[in-house]
Amino acid sequence: MGDQWIWIVLLGLHFLHEAVSMSTCKTVDMEKVKKRRIEAIRGQILSKLKLTKAPEVESEDMTVPDEIFSIYNSTVETIRENAEKEDRLGHIHSEEEYYGKEVQKIPMHINRNEDNRQPNTKYIIPFNASRVREIVQNPILLHQAELRMFRKKTDQINETVETRVELYKVLQQRNKSSRYLDSKFVWPGKLSEWLSFDVTETVKEWINDKEEYEHFRLRVACPCEENVNNIIPDIDGFIDQRGDMKDLMMGSSYFPYLLITYIPAERMETGHSSRRKRALDEEYCRSNTGSNCCVKPLFINFRKDLGWKWIHEPKGYNANYCLGNCPFIWGMDTQYSKVLSLYNQNNPEASISPCCVPDVLDPLPIIYYYGRQARVEKLSNMVVKSCQCS
Repeated sequence: MGDQWIWIVLLGLHFLHEAVSMSTCKTVDMEKVKKRRIEAIRGQILSKLKLTKAPEVESEDMTVPDEIFSIYNSTVETIRENAEKEDRLGHIHSEEEYYGKEVQKIPMHINRNEDNRQPNTKYIIPFNASRVREIVQNPILLHQAELRMFRKKTDQINETVETRVELYKVLQQRNKSSRYLDSKFVWPGKLSEWLSFDVTETVKEWINDKEEYEHFRLRVACPCEENVNNIIPDIDGFIDQRGDMKDLMMGSSYFPYLLITYIPAERMETGHSSRRKRALDEEYCRSNTGSNCCVKPLFINFRKDLGWKWIHEPKGYNANYCLGNCPFIWGMDTQYSKVLSLYNQNNPEASISPCCVPDVLDPLPIIYYYGRQARVEKLSNMVVKSCQCS
C-alpha cells in the first residue's frame, strides 16, 4: 500500500511538472519571457473571440459610433469599481469563463404616461425584459447585469443629511409587495455620481421565467425628521420634462440604463464550471524585495507588438507577467523526501520547487471592428494583478 501511495504522488508531481513547464521555475532570458508572453496574448485574444486569425481592416478611418464608446466607457468603469470593491473586501476570486463576453447597453425607457414618481419618495422603473431575452436566451449565458443611474448635484438639497437609496424587485403591483435587492448611501448635496446596482440574479429570473410584473422600485429613505422634499436625490431621467425635452432626455448619456455582459450562445459549446482559487499571500508577493516572486510590468502595444490595427480601443494595455523565486517548502527531513528523491531520479531536468504563477487576473474591455460592425467585448483573465508560488 505504501509503494502504491508513492507512485500516486509521483504521478501527481509529473502532471504538476507538465502544467508549470512554461512558468518561471528556472533561470530564463528576460527577452524570451516577454516575447513568449506577447505571443501567448496574441493567441489568447483570438481564441477568446473564436477567431482563427486577426480580422482584416477595411479602413483605418472608420469612426466608432458614440453609442459603442458609451458602452465601452461604462464597461471600463464597471471593471474599475469591481476591482476596488474586491481590493477593499479582500475575498477570494472565482475563475471567470474562458471565452470573451459581449457587452450591451439597454436604456430604461420610462413611460411618461404613468406617474413614476410616487408618494413616500418612490420611483417605479418599468423593465423591458423582452429586449434582454432577445439578446440572452439562456440565463446561464448572462455574466452580469448592472442597473446604472446618474444622480445630479443640486444646491437645493440639504447636504448634511445622508440618505439611503434602496432598490426593490416588484413582486405584485396590486398589493405593492416587493423584494429588497440592494442599497446605496449618498450625500445628496455632494458631487454628481453614478449609482450602480447589481441586478444579475433578478434579470436571470426574468429571462428564465416571464413574470406578470417586471419592474424595479427605487425608494429613497432617510432615518431623520427632514422634509422629504429636502432629501430626494435628483436622479436623471425620472424628473418630469415637457415638450422636446422628453426626446432629448431619452437620448441623454446620463439616462438610466442596464449594462449587460453575456457570453454569446455560439461560444458556449460546453459549460465551464467555476472553481475557487487559492488565496494570495499578499505580504510575501507585495514585498517585491530581491528576486522574490512578484508581478513584473509588461505593456502590450497592439500595433507595435502584435501588428494589429483592428482593435480600436485601447491602443494597448498593461498585461504584466509573473517572475521570481519561490521558497523551497519541502525540506529533506520531511516525510516526502523519499517521494521527491524518486521523482528527481525519473525527471532529472524537472523542477520540483514551487513556481511563480498568476493568481488574480482582471478582464480587458476592447472595441474592435469585425467587417464594418463595431463591437465591445470584455476578455476575461487578461491582466495579471498578482502572483503566487504554486
